[in-house]
Amino acid sequence: MAAISHDFAGAKVLLVEDDPQAAGTLEPILISKGLSVSIARDGVDALQKLRGAKPDIILLDIILPRLNGIEVCRQIKNNAATRLIPVIMLTGMSDFDYKLQAVEAGADDFLNKPFNTVELFARLKALIRNKHLNEQLDCAEDVLFTMARTIEAKDRYTQGHVERVAHLAVELGLQLGLPEEDLENLRKAGMLHDIGKIGVPDSILNKEGPLTQDEFLIVRKHPVVGAQICEKLKSMRGAIPIIRHHHERMDGSGYPDHLAGTDIPHLARVMSIADIYDALTSTRAYRKSMTQNQALDLMWEEANKGWWDKDILSEFTKMVLSADNQTAQPDCTGISASL
Repeated sequence: MAAISHDFAGAKVLLVEDDPQAAGTLEPILISKGLSVSIARDGVDALQKLRGAKPDIILLDIILPRLNGIEVCRQIKNNAATRLIPVIMLTGMSDFDYKLQAVEAGADDFLNKPFNTVELFARLKALIRNKHLNEQLDCAEDVLFTMARTIEAKDRYTQGHVERVAHLAVELGLQLGLPEEDLENLRKAGMLHDIGKIGVPDSILNKEGPLTQDEFLIVRKHPVVGAQICEKLKSMRGAIPIIRHHHERMDGSGYPDHLAGTDIPHLARVMSIADIYDALTSTRAYRKSMTQNQALDLMWEEANKGWWDKDILSEFTKMVLSADNQTAQPDCTGISASL
């Protein structure tokens, strides 16, 4: 038997193959390289096995009984618990249409039958390595999210704020028809937009009453600090401009860079709407929460002063009122004609 490769030491493979002869040929080849192999005979069996111990990689035949490989792949990639597991689709040379469908379902690679073992192990090695790197990246992101929640917990009035803002921002992004990448950046930025408050003393965060000018200057630093905390992670690249600029205003009176109009990144303008709405409709140390319509009324007053993007606020207003199925309309003087 060949020496066990350290690249595969302890790695687990789920082989999903309904042909006993094909599985019987491939299984010992995988084991010879030190891989631990489990076999599923159809798509339903594969998904059931994934509810237990998660494999490091999946070799998935396209043509399967009960549930075909393309649908299995789609469910794997749409599940947060399994989406990082690489999927290599096992195909015949003529399965071009199936390959296109598999790409759309999220397949990571393809392997044509009959197998070339050198090619097989090169692809397994690369994808398992990438999986481990992605897991490390997910862990780094989780550390940031945990830090953000810890900072939020210092203020008893803002617990749950970052999750609500992230949810509102993504919902508004969907309302605006933004692509998936933008929605993911909004989610991350929503969770992390206040992480820079790690440098703000508790006495300021929990102060009942207006802040002094010096205290306000300390608070105003948090977007820059937050962007600096996140900038080391490449996966946060799209979220950083949102984190840094979510307190800018359309007339240039915001902070930290006094950007105005379309110089403010579009996703930061989306985030601003979600952030201010949740702040207004939540109780804070210095004031009680507003009703939905009171908050929308105030946001439109501020939009008419030149603070918020009216087009985005129009869509947000539609979204909020539609969600609650309310007929009462806020005072939207100056609202765009599209509403």
